[in-house]
Amino acid sequence: MAVYCSFPHPIRDQVRLEAIAAESRHLLAIYPLRPTDHSQPIPHDKWPVTIAELKPYSVFVRHGMIDITTKPFFDGGWGYGFTSDRRNLTMLDECWSDLGHNVYWHGPC
Repeated sequence: MAVYCSFPHPIRDQVRLEAIAAESRHLLAIYPLRPTDHSQPIPHDKWPVTIAELKPYSVFVRHGMIDITTKPFFDGGWGYGFTSDRRNLTMLDECWSDLGHNVYWHGPC
């Protein structure tokens, strides 16, 4: 049980997931990437409320997605992704679990 509890797990509350989706859409709108940019970090003081409540390690805008890392690790760590097109997710498709509202979860992959 202790080993299981030591690893991050996704939230499943659909109201919070919907809020994360809305905040992510807003971030994508206000932090557009240039075609030559790979990603852009969102400063900690600019994180929206619900995303900040996840206590992320980092939040990045990537092409077509928001990448919310909650615990880094050498092979991707744990975290959330938001995208309206699953093909924009940064890891292999099988690494992501659909939580609803275009919000996805990944562990090390």
